[in-house]
Amino acid sequence: MNANKRSLLKEPIRVLFVAKHKMVQDGFKLLIESSDEVVVTAVKSFSDSFKRSEFSPLPEVAVVSLAHSDAVDVITKLLKNLPNLRVVVIAARDDLDLQARALELGAVGIVNEDQSPSLLIEAIRQTHAGDTWLNQVVLSKVFQKKNAGRAPSAEQDMKFDPESGTEILTSRELEVLDLIGTGLKNKQIAEKLLISEPTVRCHLSSIYGKLGVKDRLNLVIKAYQIGLLEF
Repeated sequence: MNANKRSLLKEPIRVLFVAKHKMVQDGFKLLIESSDEVVVTAVKSFSDSFKRSEFSPLPEVAVVSLAHSDAVDVITKLLKNLPNLRVVVIAARDDLDLQARALELGAVGIVNEDQSPSLLIEAIRQTHAGDTWLNQVVLSKVFQKKNAGRAPSAEQDMKFDPESGTEILTSRELEVLDLIGTGLKNKQIAEKLLISEPTVRCHLSSIYGKLGVKDRLNLVIKAYQIGLLEF
């Protein structure tokens, strides 16, 4: 796309791609830059240092190709140097342990390597907007790992206010949370509940505050932990 055309569009999302092999790196860059919405500003391998000073401009989303289990540790290195980065990983569909580990280290999106390029671009768009791109099976795996061998705690009673005995979340907030648990995005939730998207964001902000979380991923995990959502 020429510079004049791109200048008329919304600023594209700056993407860093991390992969082991140059062939994969080059193929990804060609694939992604076929979209007007994203631009690859840097391509790195797992052995690189990812120092902040190496990037100009700074990437907004990193896409990491997890070809093997050792590669997942690059997420820690990325977020240590670029804490505001949104990380999406590409992984084998059946490697749920690796996907769960990626989420524990800070990834906010997972795309299976057999899915279409359009889904990867959508995952980049959604995570850049502050959302997550996950599925229930992987969330269940993360939840089970976080709670393995853990005795029930007082946190599991958080769905009720200790003084009034009433539910912490309003009925509308519970509706929003239920739909988040099914994987719906804000726009879809708004359409489902016949409310505006800003109203959904307002409810979501209130839910975050009440449950003491800062993002959608930890909201869903916390909601399962305290019984507000069920698998």
